[in-house]
Amino acid sequence: MSEKSPKLRAELDGIPTYKPGKPAAAGGPVAFKLSSNENPYPPLPGVLESAVAAAGHFNRYPDMACTGLVNELAERFGVPVEHIATGTGSVGVAQSLIQSTAGPGDEVIYAWRSFEAYPIIVQISGATSVKVPLGEGDVHDLDAMFEAITERTRLIFVCNPNNPTGTAVRRAELER
Repeated sequence: MSEKSPKLRAELDGIPTYKPGKPAAAGGPVAFKLSSNENPYPPLPGVLESAVAAAGHFNRYPDMACTGLVNELAERFGVPVEHIATGTGSVGVAQSLIQSTAGPGDEVIYAWRSFEAYPIIVQISGATSVKVPLGEGDVHDLDAMFEAITERTRLIFVCNPNNPTGTAVRRAELER
């Protein structure tokens, strides 16, 4: 490494690189990578119209607080606007939560296997991952997750439905 290279934080050592799915073979049948959240169908007309209309305003900064969306979601679900977080997808929101709550010496609990981004974004923060094995039927073992809580626990992720197993935690189970 050159002396002019930036010095990166030690927490970043060993973070695995993202490995996207294989692209479709050239000249082969049309294929869609559903694992990459692709959709084989065109956008709905209203969505396409909204996107085209929004493109007419890309010379202005967007509302970073997503005020209209946040207010509408708060009203629809009957929650305070302060309880709604927006971001660039689930990884962006999860990373913001971790950055706001955990750092070196802290712990973040989540089921494993679960969303592949959890160990990466926890490691980036310098916190420690506490991976709780899934229970029988590939469901979250909420009792084991509860038992894993220590004075160092700062955040618990309950991926619902779980990615990649698709199992769901019901409201009564979560509230218990």
